[in-house]
Amino acid sequence: MTRNLTQTFHRAVHRRKNARWIALETTLGVRIYDFTLFDKALRHPSTESEQPTGLLASYERLEFLGDAILGAVVTEYLYQEFPDRMEGFLTTLRSRIICRETCTLIARKLGLIDFLEISPHLDLQDSRKIDSALANCLESIIGAIHLDSGISASRRFIHTHVLGGVDLPKLASRDDNYKSRLQELTQAKKWDPPVYVVADENGPPNKRIFTVDVYVRGRRRGRGHARTKKKAEQGAAHRALQSLSVTTDRKMEA
Repeated sequence: MTRNLTQTFHRAVHRRKNARWIALETTLGVRIYDFTLFDKALRHPSTESEQPTGLLASYERLEFLGDAILGAVVTEYLYQEFPDRMEGFLTTLRSRIICRETCTLIARKLGLIDFLEISPHLDLQDSRKIDSALANCLESIIGAIHLDSGISASRRFIHTHVLGGVDLPKLASRDDNYKSRLQELTQAKKWDPPVYVVADENGPPNKRIFTVDVYVRGRRRGRGHARTKKKAEQGAAHRALQSLSVTTDRKMEA
């Protein structure tokens, strides 16, 4: 009873002080009781230098919690939704649902960019930093909802905005892990594993382009270019698979 009265009091006080919280409740579709949690969940680490020394004022701890809850809820959902699929399929699908790109997309759909507190010194033109901040913010919001209202509320939020915001059949049927497919091909052929080599790095730190070559049986079979090494490796593996698909086994084994 005391807790309910305290929650009601804090809710009334904060609403009088700042209509921002009304908008946030509407955006998230949740009732907020402890506004200090959500204030922290929306605070980027770049603002910490502007806070009194010693205060852990950013979303990083809540992000840690939210990341674990997001993974657990999605895992539980997939386990129940796909009773006949093996662990490998479930793991791959889960990683596609909770990946940085998906979390960023959902955060943008929710309009979290309008609530996120970022230092004016942060380069807002660096799309990678902003995307990363939004993805982290989504996870911190999940952590805040969990602490504020419990697992049922955080699960409901994830089901509505995360699982409800992705095309599961499309994700389940997508096979774009070219590195994995190339690895499987070399194993089936009893060849040595593919070797990935960073051939070049160009551009400033916030706009760097990586060039990666992949070698199969000592020969370069593909090259990829991307903003991250992982994506460049996937591009190289994709081109290697295309190359190998038009190369006869006789030529490869010569």
